Amino acid sequence: MTQTPKTLTLRDIFSPGGIISEHLRGYEFREEQLHMANAVARSFAASEHLIVEAGTGVGKSFAYLIPAVSLALKTDQTVVISTNTISLQEQLVTKDIPFLHSVLPRDFKAVLAKGRRNYLSRRRLESLLNYEQALFDTMEEVEQVQKIIEWVETTDDGSRADLPIQPMSNIWDKVASDRDNCLGRKCPTYDVCFYFKARNEMHEADLLIVNHHLLFSDLAIRQTDPSVGILPDYDYLIIDEAHHLEATATHHASLEISNTRIRWFLDSLHNQKNESGTATRFNSTDLIDAVDEAREQANLFFETIASYLADIDGYTTTKRIDENSVAEVFAKGNVLDIPLSHIEKTLKQLHDNATTDDDEQELASYYNQCKRMREELDLMIRQPEPDYIYWIETSRWGRTSRILLNATPINVSQMLRENLFDVKESVVMTSATLATNRNFDYFKKRIGLNECRELLVHSPFNFKEQVKIHIPSPMPDPNSSEFIPAAIREIKHYLKLTHGKAFVLFTSYKMMDEVYEEVAPYLAEIGIDAFKQGGELSRTDMLQAFREDTNSVLFGTSSFWEGVDVRGEALSNVVITKLPFEVPTHPVMEARVKQIKEQGGNDFLEFSLPEAILRLKQGFGRLIRTQTDQGIVVILDSRIRTRSYGKLFLDSLPRCDIVA
Repeated sequence: MTQTPKTLTLRDIFSPGGIISEHLRGYEFREEQLHMANAVARSFAASEHLIVEAGTGVGKSFAYLIPAVSLALKTDQTVVISTNTISLQEQLVTKDIPFLHSVLPRDFKAVLAKGRRNYLSRRRLESLLNYEQALFDTMEEVEQVQKIIEWVETTDDGSRADLPIQPMSNIWDKVASDRDNCLGRKCPTYDVCFYFKARNEMHEADLLIVNHHLLFSDLAIRQTDPSVGILPDYDYLIIDEAHHLEATATHHASLEISNTRIRWFLDSLHNQKNESGTATRFNSTDLIDAVDEAREQANLFFETIASYLADIDGYTTTKRIDENSVAEVFAKGNVLDIPLSHIEKTLKQLHDNATTDDDEQELASYYNQCKRMREELDLMIRQPEPDYIYWIETSRWGRTSRILLNATPINVSQMLRENLFDVKESVVMTSATLATNRNFDYFKKRIGLNECRELLVHSPFNFKEQVKIHIPSPMPDPNSSEFIPAAIREIKHYLKLTHGKAFVLFTSYKMMDEVYEEVAPYLAEIGIDAFKQGGELSRTDMLQAFREDTNSVLFGTSSFWEGVDVRGEALSNVVITKLPFEVPTHPVMEARVKQIKEQGGNDFLEFSLPEAILRLKQGFGRLIRTQTDQGIVVILDSRIRTRSYGKLFLDSLPRCDIVA
């Protein structure tokens, strides 16, 4: 007798002979997957939050998707699922969800939500062609604009991902759908608007797939007005790759203003090079004069900041601005405020005299941008928020320097508690790396979560048979001058042992470059190709080349410790050069360490050590991605043996044989 949807249980779906195993070739029942699915379902039913660490191979996406579908259909509510990476989002949208569509007895609607600025605005494209085309006068810019004109006649969804070219940011900025520059229902293209079509689909979804940045953009808007959001109202949320939760929340609670942003804003109002922009469109000499004055003062403002950095150490990547240095950093004060106020006043006058909705909206958009800039600059200089850290970041591309002013919250736990955990019925957070010391105390404290269900689901892989951990002995202390020569010797040995097929992971570019210079010629002698992060190949191209050349070696830093999936023989060896302690030289890290000390805590035990443990788990997790993968993990840092905290690192890893 065929089961009806009412009698279908999670065990019926996941168990041997269940609907997944009947339709998915190679599927193997995993008790851990069913355990997680039951925990998600119970948390939804009880309106409780849940943290799940699910090791590699558990199959966590099915374990949360199926309870999410069940809840959405039962309650007629949208369940939001947020990921950090595009690759996981693509897996859900192109693989997992279509499969569940084909096998589950009840139909459901899943929609991939994108941020508004991913969609082209037909009205803004027309405005560009009528008034601002002169802004783009190089051959490449002209060709890109022409390709966008041709594409808009054939595209169905109108999103940047559907565009066959990668548009320049300055071009897309002029045609993207924009909250400040939207006429809504008054727009002549409203009925064929790509963004509002996508928005309507979002409101009809049972499952809404988003990324963390869109999720937090929505939460940020709702902080000022709970009735207005980017996403439809929802009470149930699943956050995959939840180890990025604090970092993403921090980014969205921060303010940043740069010389390049101000330059682009002023050039949009009046481009001196080709006499184009808003001032030309509205034939306003007052606006041209105000923009010219603002440009001169902006140069002076950022030159003062640059000279402050040069006086310290010639070139600085990041530097905190505190009460002792703020007067020196902004030695000439906020010289930009008066010219920006003139621009703001002129835009208001032009707006009040506008004769069409289109002109009115264009001017209102620039007026709002100018007003926000003034407010943010004032905030950076006055530093009114005691719980924020203010800092400068500089970077260079050739002769172009970028100076970025930042205001960042030291701690986001209260913000997350008040705007997420206290207002949602149930938030499920999952990742392969959330626990430290086999509990979630550190993660919960960082995100401001007090009460929740917790589940630690181990990987079903047989790590004892699949992996051996090598800790060569004796090795010098990583802080001694003898360490790098010893590390080079051991790296050569282990890369020869596996004939490449390896990641060599570093905690700094400096050490990576030094080791690579010594090891790469040796690898060439024995016929092994080497790829180094930061070289000619992009990260994506380097990974693809590594996968195709199964005997190669990849030298990488922070971004290769996580989110990289290389299956099979191509990756049989992961060399971890140092335990991944983050040196708290970044202003935000320094401020967080200082806050812990001021509160009477131990910054090493409460921050540095848990962060390093999570990072090591991520690096270790690069090796075994399937049940047939095998290999070695080499840890060159002797502190894992000689220091009391070393046991905490080893205890955080799956049980494996250790070879000295």
